[in-house]
Amino acid sequence: MTAAPLLPEIKIDVHTSAEEARAFLERDRILAAYALADIDQPDIEGSRWWAARRDGEIQAVVLVVEGLPFRPCFATGSPDALGLIFREAIREPRLLLATPPRCRLAIEATYRFERVDQMLRMVVNVSTFRPRLTHRVRRLRSEDLDAVIDLYGHASRTYFTAERMRREIYFGIYQGGALVSAAGTHVRSEGASIAAVGNVLTRLAYRGRGMATSCTSAVTEAALEQHRDVVLNVRHDNAPAVAVYDRLGYRTHGTFLEGPAVRRAAWERLFGALKEKKA
Repeated sequence: MTAAPLLPEIKIDVHTSAEEARAFLERDRILAAYALADIDQPDIEGSRWWAARRDGEIQAVVLVVEGLPFRPCFATGSPDALGLIFREAIREPRLLLATPPRCRLAIEATYRFERVDQMLRMVVNVSTFRPRLTHRVRRLRSEDLDAVIDLYGHASRTYFTAERMRREIYFGIYQGGALVSAAGTHVRSEGASIAAVGNVLTRLAYRGRGMATSCTSAVTEAALEQHRDVVLNVRHDNAPAVAVYDRLGYRTHGTFLEGPAVRRAAWERLFGALKEKKA
């Protein structure tokens, strides 16, 4: 009986170029939209990425945005390659992880999800977009920064900056001098021709009037003037929001898992590795 040939060892490559990582992520550009935008402009948010290769071919890519306090992280690829990256390369004590469901077990050997949300990734382009503008909206810029922070809360002060307001696309609705509803882009990249819409929020007293729909419509329309694809995230069980986005022409591309995760203690990782060997 002839033994099966051993597969080449998986190795971590910390020097993978942006071009190579981008080419791997482009295999599912809609699911990897945030990572593609961040990898295209690493100096803006402080993005860093790792790849794992087998026989020279990339098997997985993990990107962490180190410039934001909540450390967004996107991970995709083969589970065994991802497991190696998280075990040997990622050292952040806490991450906000986003990954396809198939990758969860490999990641959880090293990081424990504190909460997991099942999310839908929705996408729209110029051929499917259906604008719905029923309120007077205006483009928000750096001079609106104080009003934006007032709407999103004091904790948003480290996230919203004058530079972010200049760089991203935000639209809002004012009532009586107060900003009562807004939406904008989290990230966008002209190089990748992709933008991600989010931060959709309306003050409680003004909800149910379609303001969020108008703001999202305005942001989407402006983003599609510069980008081929526009994406957004929504919880899979948020039926009212999904219905709104569907009316704007967004379609569901797929699902992914998202949630805060903490790096397991050394003894936990060792115990997990021993269990894995026994299995």
